[in-house]
Amino acid sequence: MNNNKLWIFQSKRTITVKEEEEILEKIHYFLKSWAAHGAELKSEINILDHKFLIISVDEAQTKASGCSIDSLNQCIRKIDAQYHLELLNRLWISYKENNKDIETIALKDFKEKVKAGLLSPDTWVYNLSVSSSEEFNDKFKQPLYKSWAKIYL
Repeated sequence: MNNNKLWIFQSKRTITVKEEEEILEKIHYFLKSWAAHGAELKSEINILDHKFLIISVDEAQTKASGCSIDSLNQCIRKIDAQYHLELLNRLWISYKENNKDIETIALKDFKEKVKAGLLSPDTWVYNLSVSSSEEFNDKFKQPLYKSWAKIYL
């Protein structure tokens, strides 16, 4: 995953091990035939923390096109409909405090918690807008005070 293009889909709830196995199987099947203008997309799927579906494409080989991205979103919609994960809802925010589980709440509730001082500046916040492996390594999981959400402090 060196300089790959990424798409991150976040589940509102924890994905069970059984669901993960099924989802991975479905997405692997989709990725086998995923192409951009007839050219195969060298891609892979990972599920991180039973919460985040991360799909990567080696764009050094072939760049994903609008049509290929649409087909990926259709695949994710089908999975979402089957498992009720809310994978395409970008108004959920995931965060982690201390050694607790990752929590996912509505953006408005997250803002309220931050403003009320219920979340510390060291709370880990996840950034779904990262779009490359380089960004992922640096910006996917950051303390609140360094993250995109620091504006709410």
